[in-house]
Amino acid sequence: MQGSRLTFFGGVGKSGGVQVLYGKGKQAVLFDFGVEHSSLLFPKQVTLCEPVGATPGRELRQFLLAGMTAPLTELYDPDALKGLDAAKVRRRVWNDADFPRYDDIRLFIGHMHTDHMAVLPYARPDLPVYMSHDSHSLFRGMVAGRHSADTKARITVCDDLSVIDFGEFSMQIVEMDHNATGAAGLILDDGIHKIAYTGDWRRQGKHPERIDRFIELCRARQVDLLITEGTRLASDPSSEVSGQMPEAELLSRFSEIVGEADGLVILQMSPRDLERMADMIAIAAAQGRKIAMDASHAAIWHAANREGLRILKDHPALDTALRIVEPTVAEGDFFPYETISLEEMAERKGEYIYFYKFPDLAHLIELETLGEAPGPSHFIQSDYSVKIDQADVAKFLQTFGIVGHSLSNGGHAHPEALSDMIERIAPQAVITLHSRYPDSQNTRGIPAYRPTKGETAAVSSIVERR
Repeated sequence: MQGSRLTFFGGVGKSGGVQVLYGKGKQAVLFDFGVEHSSLLFPKQVTLCEPVGATPGRELRQFLLAGMTAPLTELYDPDALKGLDAAKVRRRVWNDADFPRYDDIRLFIGHMHTDHMAVLPYARPDLPVYMSHDSHSLFRGMVAGRHSADTKARITVCDDLSVIDFGEFSMQIVEMDHNATGAAGLILDDGIHKIAYTGDWRRQGKHPERIDRFIELCRARQVDLLITEGTRLASDPSSEVSGQMPEAELLSRFSEIVGEADGLVILQMSPRDLERMADMIAIAAAQGRKIAMDASHAAIWHAANREGLRILKDHPALDTALRIVEPTVAEGDFFPYETISLEEMAERKGEYIYFYKFPDLAHLIELETLGEAPGPSHFIQSDYSVKIDQADVAKFLQTFGIVGHSLSNGGHAHPEALSDMIERIAPQAVITLHSRYPDSQNTRGIPAYRPTKGETAAVSSIVERR
């Protein structure tokens, strides 16, 4: 019987959009299911200002015809395909490549960033999809907050370290540390070769012990092939900056800023990092601040926690009262929280921290010009896609004399951490995906394999190249 194979549909020479098909016999699993950051289109999301998005109602067709998602039409909802011919996609986009065929293809989604899950809303009804418990909770929150459309796929919620037996191979889910709640990698085992996939990961986050555990699991199981992300690799390795602010230091600096601020505190952060959100809510409340929040952020927070986020079990933020900023509430929204008007918050600037999102920048006009200011407002950007030096943000900060702060440590491993993981796991080979510069990876003597987009390779040929 033919051994296991890997087909690379995305994430090759690009940042994001990892889509790798692993299969043996008649069974396969695709990991992940997003699109690349640097593609022709970017899925519409609320954290970016007017991205070039796909045409509403025709998203999947355009993703497929732009080569942004795997040409496996059996994965997709026929209603979203709208009659698009699979043969035409393969011929026009993939040079009529002959990809492996499997009777049973399932999905694994490592985390809830758009470049890893954007295609999920277009999945075929009842398509089996695996993800961690907290990724699923976050997804339900994203749907509630209109950060993602829902899916008709059949999601299986997996416990940390659970093993799914496909028959031809097994897949173990291993929770990692990343700035999206619930992020996980996996270990695949076909009885002959073992492959580890990190997903997106970092050492500077709140849970570096999860990375150490992943490494030890890989060492104990003698993983043959390691597939890792390499987002932070640079074209010139000598230009790479070592280290990054640990999460504990970031939160300490946040506490200092909030404690020293006399005026309004405006916080711009990703609502997909619910653990940081919880920590910042708790820190601000302990400093005597009341919490005001954009409605879409509050929807994610409420719905995800209603699903029972395990990472936030017994967290003090869960008992902290929120108030929703009135102009952000859309018709039909329902929250178990009171609202607050911009006028009221402007009159009581020193009492509040506002968890806001970039499209609501105009709120600052009223917040800064109404009411008396006990001191300057402080604007904190914390790992959000729009930075404080972005033209519109910078103009507002300058106009109103708002003090800007950047508190970020990124969601991705730095080059030295990547090299350390490779060396400690000591696989037979390593593949670096999710990177514009995979060739700059120092593998510390471990042979590197550089796949091309659309390539299919036998696992045995990759690990036995030595």
